[in-house]
Amino acid sequence: MVTVGTLLEVIKLRLETVGIENAAHESELILMEELKLSRGQLADDMEKTISDEKAELLERIVERRLKHEPLQYIFGKAYFMNMWFHVAPGVLIPRPETELLVEKVCREAPLGAEICDLGSGCGTIALAVAYERRDVKVTGVDVSRPALKIAEANRWEWKLDNVQFLRSDLFAALTGRSFDYITANLPYISPAEYQQLSAEVKDYEPELALQAEDDGLAIIRRAVITAPEFMKPEGRIIFEIGATQGDAVKGFMSATGSYADISIIQDYNRRDRFVAGRRSTVHS
Repeated sequence: MVTVGTLLEVIKLRLETVGIENAAHESELILMEELKLSRGQLADDMEKTISDEKAELLERIVERRLKHEPLQYIFGKAYFMNMWFHVAPGVLIPRPETELLVEKVCREAPLGAEICDLGSGCGTIALAVAYERRDVKVTGVDVSRPALKIAEANRWEWKLDNVQFLRSDLFAALTGRSFDYITANLPYISPAEYQQLSAEVKDYEPELALQAEDDGLAIIRRAVITAPEFMKPEGRIIFEIGATQGDAVKGFMSATGSYADISIIQDYNRRDRFVAGRRSTVHS
């Protein structure tokens, strides 16, 4: 049998050998998750021994991570806001930057708002907004059946009856409806950028949810053009974008004459991450 402290160091060194960033942090996460320990408990248990059975389980997890499979897929869950979500290779792993989008929507959406979430994936944006704002009604849409199946499992997990998920190519299944707020985390990575992605992303996360033609802007452009038809007067919209796409998306929105107060919003690292605006009451 081996001690927690010894195993922690061994896992860290093995992750470092294959170029895993933050290997020390990830080795802690692996032990915390599988031994059901908090970080404080882990620190206190360094001299405790681990059974051979548990060590074998941890070895299988480490072997998967050494192949650059994301921990979220290995564990089958990801953390976002104050929640956790089922995830699998059919859906994108939620990114912490997207929490800024959720916080903005929760601050700005009017009481009882109807909200549409385009490209819902496993449902993180839709469900996080619905969880924080129980007064709103959220409709999440995605083209992927596997993603919607996971989104529905997450909705059930959190018992949120103010959310529904629909299979739809953007607004195709939403004819006649209008919304106070539209959120959109759509594919925005260009084919050239896609080839340069890390193994963790390119080899495991779904290409359908990542890549778009026209320098990554094809699907966002479609949504920009179509969205005003589905927005209530003074309705708002926010797109998550790539770090170099802010000016282009702002330009698309401005050119339609259907948006006002268009702004580029940066993330925690001061990179352009979102473009937001509201429906204009004056159309050019």
